[in-house]
Amino acid sequence: MARFLNDRQKATGEIPGSLIHLGTQRIEKTRMRFIDFTPEKQIELELENLEDCLPYLAENTVSWLNIYGLHDAGLVQKLGELFEIHSLLLEDMLNTGQRPKIAETEKLMVVIMKVLNYDENTNKLQADQISFILDENYLITLQEKEGAHFEAIRERIRKGTGRVRRKGADYLAYVLLDTIADNYLINIEKLGSLIEKTEARIFADKQPKNLMQVIYKYKTEINFLRKNVRPVKEIVHHLIENESGFIADDNLKYFHDLDDLIEQASETIEIYQAMLNDQMNIYHANMGSKANEIMKVLTIFSAFFIPLTFVAGVYGTNFEYLPEIKLKFGYLYFWLLMVAITLGLVIYFKKRKWF
Repeated sequence: MARFLNDRQKATGEIPGSLIHLGTQRIEKTRMRFIDFTPEKQIELELENLEDCLPYLAENTVSWLNIYGLHDAGLVQKLGELFEIHSLLLEDMLNTGQRPKIAETEKLMVVIMKVLNYDENTNKLQADQISFILDENYLITLQEKEGAHFEAIRERIRKGTGRVRRKGADYLAYVLLDTIADNYLINIEKLGSLIEKTEARIFADKQPKNLMQVIYKYKTEINFLRKNVRPVKEIVHHLIENESGFIADDNLKYFHDLDDLIEQASETIEIYQAMLNDQMNIYHANMGSKANEIMKVLTIFSAFFIPLTFVAGVYGTNFEYLPEIKLKFGYLYFWLLMVAITLGLVIYFKKRKWF
């Protein structure tokens, strides 16, 4: 399967809005975690059925439903029916190769993003899709698999620390988005550290044989980062400029801070992209320089042997009358002439600083 684009053969020819999971099934069984809270109290549940959360949504509380597992199209369809989510948006949520995007209806806002994780065993970035469904009083998140990214936020809700329990669902969405943005910077830092270490290997006297493959691998990972992070700038700008009322005015300052984080991540990615391009250019320049050095040495050797070959050719002719053919020490003179020509060329090349 292509890494930058999902295989869409399952969806080929289907009606727009058909709920088909595109991607790899990450967990065996779907799991639903539910938290309902006010400043004074909080309730945390494991749900077996989606309908179990409906009584809490009718109260004047903030609710967070976290669904793990996108492979259950039936569950996603029921979600759309209960919360009046358009089938085209549900289709995007089930497509794990979906470009990060934001969409609004009269009743809710949908944000689709990626959570990134750098796997040190494979030295590759892994992306898990997460979808946010935001209403005035509730937030629903859909993830491909379980992860520990939001456990610190759950703990803050349980203990009542910070602002989460005193704010609405829009602030809860901000906190989750801020966690994802911090995760982007952490992964950029990990990859950037490896890229910076490569620079020293380029200028080493003895370069590793697989250096070019390493640089190209990092370039692929940076492009993967850019593909998933760059669209988030558009999402955050839309959230800041949103006039539909899903984001409270007193929470906009937090989304401005989120915008700064995403801008920093995007700029850092651009810097490392440029650095990798420079490393590739320097690598090719070094290889060209080494090839030139080799060619220079070979040219110098050929310059030595051209006159020697000429002399040997003259004395190797088969004419009957050669002036020096009967000299007693002719062979010695022949080699003395060879050595003299070689030494003369060495001195000449040294004066010209050709080697």
